[in-house]
Amino acid sequence: MDTLDYTSESRLVRHSSYRYIFPPMVGMVFAQIAPVVDGICASGGLGEEALSAIGVSGPLGYVFNIVCALFGIGCGVIVSRCSGKGEKARGARVFTRTLIVLSSVALILTAAGIICINPLLKVLCATPENYSYAKEYLTMVLLGSIFMSLNFAGDYILANDNNENLAVAGDIVGAIVNMIVDYVGVFVFHQGIWVLGFGTSFGSFCCVLVYLLHFRKKDRLCSIVKPEIKEGDPSLLEIVKPGMAEAIMYMFFALQLVTQNFVLREDGGTSGLANSTIMENLTLVFTIIIAGCTDAIFPMASAFHGEQNKSGMLMVKRTLMKTGLILLAFPVVMLCIFPQISIIPYRVDNPIMLNSLPFAIRLVSITQLLVFIATLLIDYLSATEREGLANIAFVVQFGIQIPLTLILNKWSTMNSPWYASIIAQAGVLIFLCFFCGDLPKGLYRFYRENLLILRGGQLTPELVAAFEEEARENMDERQFETLKQKMTEPLLKALSGSTAPSCCFSILERSDDNLAAVLHYESKKDLLEDLPELPESEDDEDEDEDAVPVDTCIRSEFLGMRRMMIILTGDGESDVPGTE
Repeated sequence: MDTLDYTSESRLVRHSSYRYIFPPMVGMVFAQIAPVVDGICASGGLGEEALSAIGVSGPLGYVFNIVCALFGIGCGVIVSRCSGKGEKARGARVFTRTLIVLSSVALILTAAGIICINPLLKVLCATPENYSYAKEYLTMVLLGSIFMSLNFAGDYILANDNNENLAVAGDIVGAIVNMIVDYVGVFVFHQGIWVLGFGTSFGSFCCVLVYLLHFRKKDRLCSIVKPEIKEGDPSLLEIVKPGMAEAIMYMFFALQLVTQNFVLREDGGTSGLANSTIMENLTLVFTIIIAGCTDAIFPMASAFHGEQNKSGMLMVKRTLMKTGLILLAFPVVMLCIFPQISIIPYRVDNPIMLNSLPFAIRLVSITQLLVFIATLLIDYLSATEREGLANIAFVVQFGIQIPLTLILNKWSTMNSPWYASIIAQAGVLIFLCFFCGDLPKGLYRFYRENLLILRGGQLTPELVAAFEEEARENMDERQFETLKQKMTEPLLKALSGSTAPSCCFSILERSDDNLAAVLHYESKKDLLEDLPELPESEDDEDEDEDAVPVDTCIRSEFLGMRRMMIILTGDGESDVPGTE
């Protein structure tokens, strides 16, 4: 019998994806709103020069994002892989090392930025009119950059450790604090632009305080332990590799924004820089939707990758692609029809800006559809250990975009950055679809990869019995007896008198030639919580705490669901007494 019930597994993946998309998206609304709020308060309370000064400071924020992406995404992906494999102790050690290195690098960059702030502002294209504003604002932001780094990296790490709700709560608290400080400081106490930078920094500090609540629960993979490296632990390079593609993206974003500021300053002076700030804030709004869907691929695809479930990885990619395109459709259409929606909050009355902004808003809005597709595919490469291709994709993108911005500026005043962006996104999509192997695979329909069985529905005794019948046909007798002893028989006992959650059973062919029997089910509670997870051992050596046991039922939280998994060895290979 060949049963591949993609519908049930797809439903579980879709429900799981919602908790990784929508709560973090709410958090990102608040996390990304800081520069938007700063820009609105600066424009309404301090004038056009102050608004342009915030745009001048923008590229430096991307420099810190590079560090956060390297360590935040990298640590998060490694933690998800550890979760998929059941390696809890290793995940804690990776998190501790990452926290120490991230904090150290952020402090070094802060000191360097404050010492070199005058030449830095010249590189960032500050004008004589906004120079003092930019210096005042940037100094306050730099002083709080370590908290902003922990805030940004923490979003990735907490989501990968099944605590995205706390990440959302921290972002909300930080944003509300920032908005209160900005409004009261500018419109009540009539302070200068420094109070906007202080509000951003203090908001991130409050967010980090909320994140500390994560460590109350002892079963989290991300816990602070003794900083040490054991055999088999990833090196620092291996930790940052999954985040390299996104770090390269932020590096080129910084370069592109400097280039954008340069050409718009040449075209329109301070008005051109104010244009750049408004367009950058619009892009940030779209980033909330795009990042909400694309960032979800890191914990989800990485967890399935650690489980060696290739069909599950493709299912994640298809689910997030459909969801993202649906969410983007409405804002793109609205801004193409009514671009003034993005102009009114800034109280713009400059004729140069009013003449150029509507077309730019329409073009940038359409470009975001291409940005989403490209970003999702690039992040999928990073989540599945193909970071090299992901890095090349960003090099292709910005290798087109930055030179083209300068070239097109000779013929298209005030619009060359937006033309260059849409052409570059088209170029990177061509690279991803035709030069990255089977990357588009799974976007249009479900594919069978290393699946032998996929059966789902309500977790009832009847479904367990049907799964056992199919499993017997796909494994040897010793493997089947181990499956019954360690998973299905205890499960049947636990199901008596309990509600039947949605679930999906699968049998996977692993790369080590073993089989894996996996159950995913929607429940906050472990159905076998009254049973010991691992057999007792008199010589439980510390070195063996990371070993993933075979022929033993591994039970864990998995992408907001629960999971049971057994890695089944062939005849005569078991280490577990009573199964040979």
